[in-house]
Amino acid sequence: MSKTTIKPKLALRIWVMAGGRCQYPGCNAALYNDPVTLAKMNRSYLAHIIADEPGGPRGDPVLSAKLQNDESNIMLLCDTHHRLIDKVDVQGHTVELLQSFKKQHEDRIERQTAIQFERRTELLLFGTKIKDRIGMVNYAEARDAVLPERYPASESGIRIDLADVDVNEDDPEFWPLVQKVVDRGVVRYLDDARGPTGHPINHLSVFAFASIPALIAFGKRLGDTISADVFNRRRSPPHWNWLPLTDEGFNYTTLRPDPADIAGTKVAINISLSGTIQETEIERALGERLPTYTITISQTRRDFLEAKEQLELFRTEWYKLLAEVRAEFGDNCEMHLFSAVPVAIAVEIGRSLLAKTDPTLVVYDHDKEHGGFRRILRL
Repeated sequence: MSKTTIKPKLALRIWVMAGGRCQYPGCNAALYNDPVTLAKMNRSYLAHIIADEPGGPRGDPVLSAKLQNDESNIMLLCDTHHRLIDKVDVQGHTVELLQSFKKQHEDRIERQTAIQFERRTELLLFGTKIKDRIGMVNYAEARDAVLPERYPASESGIRIDLADVDVNEDDPEFWPLVQKVVDRGVVRYLDDARGPTGHPINHLSVFAFASIPALIAFGKRLGDTISADVFNRRRSPPHWNWLPLTDEGFNYTTLRPDPADIAGTKVAINISLSGTIQETEIERALGERLPTYTITISQTRRDFLEAKEQLELFRTEWYKLLAEVRAEFGDNCEMHLFSAVPVAIAVEIGRSLLAKTDPTLVVYDHDKEHGGFRRILRL
């Protein structure tokens, strides 16, 4: 326990540098109110790293007196962690360790408070089960992907998650549950554009890991009214960072049906990018042959999406196709979508849909255990 009376100006500076929060890693508790009643109060402790007396925790015959009122030697802590470092586990909390705790916390507070408003982004993390795999998006990986161009606006981001629910894609209640959870998550934060901290959301960084129908439904509910960057997770090595565009000639190709086949109110959309979807697969799933538009690339492969420019090019091609389908088949037609695409493109397919003008989208998912493509969602 400190015997030194710390000067008010020094105490204020330590408070400001700590952001009024406990500097023990993983705690970050706000020390300016009661966590239960939210009553305003000061429940902090100004704790010496090197005790202000030689006989205190981590005390030193020379440095204790010298550093009694030295800012670098004083931490802001909650009661629990003040007791931990000074009474319960003194040996486990060395001078060097506590100094690193203090520096890491103060560096983070400085970084967060120095952010220009227009460079803040709210991390939006969406995940569901994919068969037996858990589609959990790692916050730390997402945070690293946006730095240094943008900075997270909150400590935990916005998480819309079905990764640990007891039902999977084979359960009839799974897809209605996906739509319900997505709706609730979007309503909670995005309909009034307020993040977890209550501050306005001016930009989103979207990280999603789920099956294609879930990603498209998520993207449609998300929409494009809030400026957003959608990220794509690479498999090897696993990360969310965009790479430089190496193929300057990269582009998408749209194949159109024979004009003589353009009739009726139903159309098939084949987006073959991560793999190639055969026309026979589509006909088998539909039970009939429909006029089909296909968006593809020169060589389909799982890891083709490397650069942000490739995602932007797809968005342009998809917008053009939607406009063409509306013009040829009318607003009341049905688009039956079959896709082999990366997660970011699946999200953008949904985000691009306009509820009032675009045709109905019927989404199919490939499942070899069920004999190929099967109808999943109607959006």
